[in-house]
Amino acid sequence: MLRSVLMAGLAAMMWSAPVPAAQPAKAANPAEDATRFVTTIIDKFNAGDVKSWLSAQEDSTMIVDEFGPHAWSGPGSPKRWLDDYAKDSTANGVTGGRVDYGKALQATSDGTTAYIVLPTTYRFVQKGTKMAEDGRMTFVVKHEGDGWKIASWTWSAGGAPAPEK
Repeated sequence: MLRSVLMAGLAAMMWSAPVPAAQPAKAANPAEDATRFVTTIIDKFNAGDVKSWLSAQEDSTMIVDEFGPHAWSGPGSPKRWLDDYAKDSTANGVTGGRVDYGKALQATSDGTTAYIVLPTTYRFVQKGTKMAEDGRMTFVVKHEGDGWKIASWTWSAGGAPAPEK
């Protein structure tokens, strides 16, 4: 009899127990999300969308690149880098610069910041000759509000540019 009472009580508790709410879909992997953000911004830069390139960066993004002055930081650094890139390109007869990239070599994120390393090839025309320079770009991005912003990026050349074959 005691067993019947216990079973009835257990059954009643199970019937009255709240049903757990459906779990929301698992959030996207933040490292993949940040990598997608970075590659989308590179694609926009390649398409000539300078406004998107600049707005994707924090105003004081730390930038390291192979042409002088080699390091840009502080307020307005993305615009100053862009202006110096244009000056350097003009001085060296470079046009049509674009960055092609491969699958991330490294992409890690804690959901707030991300570190991304991309294999890259900088392609351009220099005084009528198609050139290519292999390298890597490394990005640190921060999640701000609804999306990511570039906090830092570097270009590391893998060697001297050479005529494309």
